Amino acid sequence: MKKYTLSLVILFLVISCSLESKFSLPNDENINPELIGEWHNEKDNDEKLTIIKHGEKTYKILIKDKEKTDEIISFSKTIKGFEIMNLKTEYKNKITNVFYGFKVEGNTLTFSEINEKLRNKEFKSETELLDFFKENINREDFFINPTELIRK
Repeated sequence: MKKYTLSLVILFLVISCSLESKFSLPNDENINPELIGEWHNEKDNDEKLTIIKHGEKTYKILIKDKEKTDEIISFSKTIKGFEIMNLKTEYKNKITNVFYGFKVEGNTLTFSEINEKLRNKEFKSETELLDFFKENINREDFFINPTELIRK
């Protein structure tokens, strides 16, 4: 079981029940330098999540295991003091934005899904998406399923 722990974290990042939308949050903040680096599960050093600067406002996330490396472009947005990661995923030539809450404390990165069950309709614009975050981000059930990674 230990061998698959980070694989499950990676699977969680790529295929999860976190909030998704065809719209992204506004990409208007510089990168958070605390995120830059290699992150791993304490129990398995063979697999890692590497976050590197990909521009003044974007990150490149490299998800590496023993066999392959996947790459995702993302950016962060702070809403009411909470940090949100907007990952841009592509499947069959369709871009989908997937959202996670995150917090860096020392050498620990905690990320959480955004509870998609709080959404009662599809977003029709970036403004509606941003309003959803602003209206719900303080709810106790907004961030769910937290996962911790340690800086390597």
